[in-house]
Amino acid sequence: MALLTKIFGFIIRRPHEAAIILLALILAVLYWQLERKTGRAEQLTTRIEGLPPDTKQTVTIYRDRVVTKWRDGPTKIEYRDRYLPPEGHVEVVSKVDQPEKSPEVVVKDRGFTRRLGGGLVYAGKLLPVVDIKFAYWRRYSLTAGITPLFGGIGVSRHVNDFTPFQNLEIQGIAGLGWDAKFCFGIGLRTNF
Repeated sequence: MALLTKIFGFIIRRPHEAAIILLALILAVLYWQLERKTGRAEQLTTRIEGLPPDTKQTVTIYRDRVVTKWRDGPTKIEYRDRYLPPEGHVEVVSKVDQPEKSPEVVVKDRGFTRRLGGGLVYAGKLLPVVDIKFAYWRRYSLTAGITPLFGGIGVSRHVNDFTPFQNLEIQGIAGLGWDAKFCFGIGLRTNF
């Protein structure tokens, strides 16, 4: 309630600055919506474009998506769209003893990693956190982190499917505090 009172007080005392801030927020949201719609349109274009007559298979990597199209018969074109986490990678494997077969596209979207990261968590008060991501599975990750009040294990999820930020994750972290009490925090993190 005190925060709302401060916001309304600011709007009443400084209407010009409040209007500029509101305009900047509206422009940011509109830009985000435009980027989202443009990305979706490019993704759909990749999906509906056909293959040239002499092409057996194509693999397109666009931001965090891997789009594979291949010919299955003279007119039938198959399509597959998969998420590619920032920690993952794509391998195209072709067999020497099977030259007539299309190469296999392997998307590594799970595994172990050592990515240093950090952010802010709320555990009664806002705290900085430094952590290391040690395992990932698609959009989800396991981390081990430390704050000024406690250290613990966390679970995070990439939020790039519904926000414009590519390297942002929401995180929950739990562990024992320096005074041996259980602590829990929730917040945002990013990879360095």
